[in-house]
Amino acid sequence: MLTAATSCLVSCKKFLDIPEPPNQILSTDVFSNDNSASSAIVGIYSDMMTNSYLNGYVTILAGMYADEITPTSSYSTASYIQFETNSLLANNQDAEATWAGTYPYIYSANACLEGIAASKGMTQLMKNQLTGEAKFIRAFCNFYLSNLYGPIPLVITTEYKTNSKLFRSPITDVNKQIESDLQDAMSLLSSDYRFSNGEKIRPNRWAAASLLARTYLYEQNWEKASELADTVINSNLYSLNMDLNDIFLLNSSEAIWQLLPVRPGRNTLEGNLFIPADTTTIPNFTLRDDLMNSFEAGDNRRTNWVDSLAVSGQTYNYPYKYKVKAGDELKEYYMMIRLAELYLIRAEAQAHLNNISASVNDLNIIRQRSGLQMIPNSISSDSCLKAVAHERKIELMLEIGHRWFDLKRTETAEAVLNVIKPGNWQLYDTLWPIPRSQINADPNLTQNPGYQ
Repeated sequence: MLTAATSCLVSCKKFLDIPEPPNQILSTDVFSNDNSASSAIVGIYSDMMTNSYLNGYVTILAGMYADEITPTSSYSTASYIQFETNSLLANNQDAEATWAGTYPYIYSANACLEGIAASKGMTQLMKNQLTGEAKFIRAFCNFYLSNLYGPIPLVITTEYKTNSKLFRSPITDVNKQIESDLQDAMSLLSSDYRFSNGEKIRPNRWAAASLLARTYLYEQNWEKASELADTVINSNLYSLNMDLNDIFLLNSSEAIWQLLPVRPGRNTLEGNLFIPADTTTIPNFTLRDDLMNSFEAGDNRRTNWVDSLAVSGQTYNYPYKYKVKAGDELKEYYMMIRLAELYLIRAEAQAHLNNISASVNDLNIIRQRSGLQMIPNSISSDSCLKAVAHERKIELMLEIGHRWFDLKRTETAEAVLNVIKPGNWQLYDTLWPIPRSQINADPNLTQNPGYQ
């Protein structure tokens, strides 16, 4: 359960314009012992799953913004139409909610870091673990914020006066902070899951290494990306689920970090929103034809991760990675990081390093599980990179923004979305708008080009 202090921290809906926190929020009582300090960190994960800003909502919003899903008429809000047509306005409520829903996690992580450092009642073992978790959380939030909005305010303290007038930091500085936090986390976190009773619901050293490998991949640091992905794969703590239907179950062998569902009657937001209520109800979202046509013949992911429903003579294809719509029994935890991504990170990095055989080997591990033919080692470097892009598109579809981020970082968003959404795509659409309310609250915040 959340302590009162942490509950106050994470309940704020905006960060840069929140009122100055009262002194009791930073009470040393929260960090007077291992148990209460651990509860403060666990409370952040609980809030992440309650509000779903850094999981389900990013999946849906980025999926519409890219080329994965489109809302059906029954679920096509004005805000969602802006995402679907790449026509966001600076006052878009969902773009604002993603920003405003993420900064409180950073604030909470900073409060924990300060409280842990000042604590005289915690053991050093728990100090190390919780410091690593707090830094991981901050890095995870900064990774998503910067990839969605571009340069962002770097919030590394709870000091209100400083935070209320922050400028946007260059992406290079943001990445340096992310790297520093994750490197620290790797050195501090346990290599197992002892602090969560064996469940994968709190990040460990390999979760930090995985996110750092992803960060290096995005920065085109191919050597480090491959090296870190290799350490995770060879940790022998994880294995690919051969049954595609088992991947998203709680504590699956493939999971590196999951979130524990906390809302009564629901496992995940995707399962709740993607799966129709009954056989006569049109799904809220349908998969775009371009994605459906991207599946190769015989791909078991098409069979296991896509479901279809015919209503009034029209067939709707919808995402079906998560298979529990409702119910109090926990069967599926929310997947934040999984092993298949690490194989694809290593494959892409090795392709860029012109180690085609190594890249193809990793791709074929994923393809073999999917029931597909093996790719020959004789393919060209360009063909290998196209194969990596294809596998990422299918394997990581509708998983917290991977497809949108891939289109951005490979500079293929314009070529892809201009065809799928003719007349809607503009170059400035690669970044979401900074919420107008946040600019009004902080005189030093500036808007992304193309937005007013």
